[in-house]
Amino acid sequence: MKRILILTGITLAALTLLPLQVAATPISTTINLNIVFAGNTPDGSAPWLRAQFTSSVGSNTGTLVLNSLMTGPDFEQGLSSIKSTVGWAFYLNQALSPSGIMCTAGTCAGNGALYSASGFNTGPVPGTFNLAFGWAPSGRFLAGDTATYDLTFLSPLTGNPFVENDSNWSSVAHVQGIAGNCSGWIVSGDGTGAEGSGPCTGGPPVTVPEPGKLGMFGLGLLFAGLFLGLRRRYN
Repeated sequence: MKRILILTGITLAALTLLPLQVAATPISTTINLNIVFAGNTPDGSAPWLRAQFTSSVGSNTGTLVLNSLMTGPDFEQGLSSIKSTVGWAFYLNQALSPSGIMCTAGTCAGNGALYSASGFNTGPVPGTFNLAFGWAPSGRFLAGDTATYDLTFLSPLTGNPFVENDSNWSSVAHVQGIAGNCSGWIVSGDGTGAEGSGPCTGGPPVTVPEPGKLGMFGLGLLFAGLFLGLRRRYN
């Protein structure tokens, strides 16, 4: 009888611990944006951006860390009232709660970190991306920057929520500032249609003289013309 009670106790303990072990199954995924879909190639070598998500099966929360591995003047922006395209976006197969995105450290997306089931404008890159980040001109996501976000989901996680969309892309970003005057769309995933055009050929931005400088320049041309006219007359 004593042996039966001991075996029963062991069985009950195992059944009690089993759900805890399942709930503690870790979730860890890394997303590298290393393909130029359209536009120009960012400075430095791929991957240019990296996202890392950690959580566990059965949890309603997880941590997303965004990393810029770019070099030079390249930056992320987007999601402002003037520029509707995203700076950096992902596709989730599990919905976030209405207040489920909170920046806890780093260069937070000042123009917004938003979730929308209907998706966002991601320029030439096809498919739906429902989690988007945008930085303001005064707080761009620059080379070497990081940002840490706590994500809260509507239901417990059953696995990695960061997956590929219906076009087989898992993430997209619009890199600006390449060589000072170019941009490119970079992606992560197994989709098709990559059509990057290579290094930036736009050159430095064109500088337009201020009105005062234009006036001085015109006055200088006038004096030069008078001088040449007088020189021809007396020769």
